[in-house]
Amino acid sequence: MLRDGQLKVLWISRIDYEKKTGVASHAHEDIFQMLFVIDGKGKITFDDNEYELLPNNLYFMPPDHEHSFYFKEFASTIDIKFSITDNELKDFVTKSDIPFPYFLSDYSKIKELFKTSLSNENKYNPLTSFRVDMLFKDFLISLIQKNNFQKQNANPIERINLSLSSDSPMENYIIQHLNESITLDDIAKEFGYHPHYIIDLFKQKFGVTPMKYLQYVRVEKAKEFLELSSIPVSEIAERIGLSVPYFSRLFTSTEGTSPSDYRNQTRTVVGKDIVLDDSFFSSLPQQPDIIDEK
Repeated sequence: MLRDGQLKVLWISRIDYEKKTGVASHAHEDIFQMLFVIDGKGKITFDDNEYELLPNNLYFMPPDHEHSFYFKEFASTIDIKFSITDNELKDFVTKSDIPFPYFLSDYSKIKELFKTSLSNENKYNPLTSFRVDMLFKDFLISLIQKNNFQKQNANPIERINLSLSSDSPMENYIIQHLNESITLDDIAKEFGYHPHYIIDLFKQKFGVTPMKYLQYVRVEKAKEFLELSSIPVSEIAERIGLSVPYFSRLFTSTEGTSPSDYRNQTRTVVGKDIVLDDSFFSSLPQQPDIIDEK
C-alpha cells in the first residue's frame, strides 16, 4: 500500500460522546493526536493545565504529553492520530508552538480529509491511504504556517479573496437561503438579471441550471450535517428547505443510499492501526478517569 514517506495517518474517526463521558489521563509514545470538536462542551487537561472543550476548536497533543478529557454534554468529535517518520518534519512540528486550543474559522480541510478517509470504507482503493496522508500533511503544515503568520502580524490587514468569480454572489445567495423555497425568479429579482441570463451563467460555470446547482448544494450540505452532527434527518430536511419525503428521495437518488444509512456509514472507524480496549467508551457518573486508551 502506497503511503507518504514522512507522515502516516494511523487513525481517523468521528467519535460521539454521551453526556458525562470522556477519556482518562494517558500519553502516546511516538504518536501525535488531534482532537477536533464539532459540537458539545467539556473540559480537557493537558500537561496538568485545564482548558475548555468547545466547538470548532482543535486540540493538538504531541507524543509523551499527558492528557485527558471529559464532555459534560453530548458531543461529536473527529479524532486523528498520526506518526511522523521524518526527523526534520517531526522537529518542525514539535517546535511549532501550535496554540492550545486552536480555533478553526474554516475546517473545510478537515471535512475533506474525513470524507476522503470515509470513501475507502465504501469503495476500497489502495491509493486512498496515500491521499489521506498527503491531505493531512498539507493541513498540518498550512495550520502551522497560518499560526506563524498571525504571530508575525499581530494586526494583519484583512485580504480580499481574489479567487471569487464575478457571479459568486449568486452562489453565496443560494447557500445562504438553503432553508427557503428559492426559485429562479427569486435569484433574477435579487440580482436584477433576466432568468435566461442567469441560466447561461450557471451552465457556463457548472454545466447545469441554477435549480440543478441548488439541488447539488442541498445534498452536499445535507451530507455535511449527516457526517458532522447529530441533527435529526427531519431537521436537516428543514434546514435545506425540503420536505422530509422529498429530501429522502433526492438524497437516495443522488447518493444511492438513504440519509439514515449514510449517517451510519460515517460512524465507521476508518483507521485500524491503533487498537483501543473494550472500555474505551463508558458512562461516567462523576469523573472521566475510568477509560483507558492504548
